[in-house]
Amino acid sequence: MALRTCAANFLSYARITAPERRAGGRLSIATFHRVLPDALRQAYPYRGLAVTPEELDALLAYFGAHYDCGSLATQYDRYLAGTTSPRPLMAMTFDDGQHDNYQYALPLLEKRGIKATFFIPVLAVEKQQLLWHDRLGFAISALLEESAVGERRLDVVLSKAGLARTGTRSIAEEVVRQAKRLDPLSRARLVDDLAPVAGPREPDFARLMTFDELASLARAGHEIGSHSMSHPLLPECSDSALSYEASKSREILRDCTGQPVESFCYPNGDSDERCRAAVAQAGYRLAVTTRWGNNGKETDRYQLRRFDMDTRRLRNGDGIDPAMVALRISGLIEALKAALGGKGAGN
Repeated sequence: MALRTCAANFLSYARITAPERRAGGRLSIATFHRVLPDALRQAYPYRGLAVTPEELDALLAYFGAHYDCGSLATQYDRYLAGTTSPRPLMAMTFDDGQHDNYQYALPLLEKRGIKATFFIPVLAVEKQQLLWHDRLGFAISALLEESAVGERRLDVVLSKAGLARTGTRSIAEEVVRQAKRLDPLSRARLVDDLAPVAGPREPDFARLMTFDELASLARAGHEIGSHSMSHPLLPECSDSALSYEASKSREILRDCTGQPVESFCYPNGDSDERCRAAVAQAGYRLAVTTRWGNNGKETDRYQLRRFDMDTRRLRNGDGIDPAMVALRISGLIEALKAALGGKGAGN
């Protein structure tokens, strides 16, 4: 880490990673998920998906100084129109419709004068039920708090699903990674089997936004986009299910906000040509993936790339390091990996 920090600061000083140099003439999209004070982040099973309000504010300050920031649909239209700006264009996006976005991110966006896009899983909001990966993660955390007894109970449920506690990631991250390989029914059964074993341990801070809060965001000038109805892995869906996930979510969000719903976010970033076609057929103009990188005129509007803001890779001892941010989204790391024969994956 010390070597990378030194390299990042040298490259920043030499302006090799300067945004106007690395992102000029292209559209960048930043992605956030949860925004939690550090004490709550420590209680969240997937810490890489959470930034603290202080970290978010530091990132918004950096992006606001070096990029022309706004919501996705607005920034994409400006980009296609060839808007002249001294700073590269960037869109701000928040996935999963978490209430902490409303509680902690919204005041910081207002403070910085930045509009953002919030991608909403509609049924989760309607039912006020956590997304499956959160239900799984909190159940695992609750079992692990019971020490050896809880671990044995966890292993029994995982074994029944053909899974195991292996790998170098956190246990929750590793189980979710493996669970994504299960068929949809087996994955749902795993979550349902773990929840009662762990008990009702889902914390209040983890809840979803409400439809009233979504409408309030829209009135404040933020964009509300769809993250599907039920947050499935879309390539697993039938044609009729794909149509439902894309079309019905757009209809409900449009009725809720009174505004057009133009942007779609593929759950887990997974899509194929059928998913792309279903999203286009439902009337969306744009769709985002989890693929790493920025976007040029050649980029398919239904396969837009983003930069996921995992602050574990952006901090030094004093907090967010602007030089590390610049290096992280410069494309240089990916180019080096590709040159060395790696996958070049940014996240």
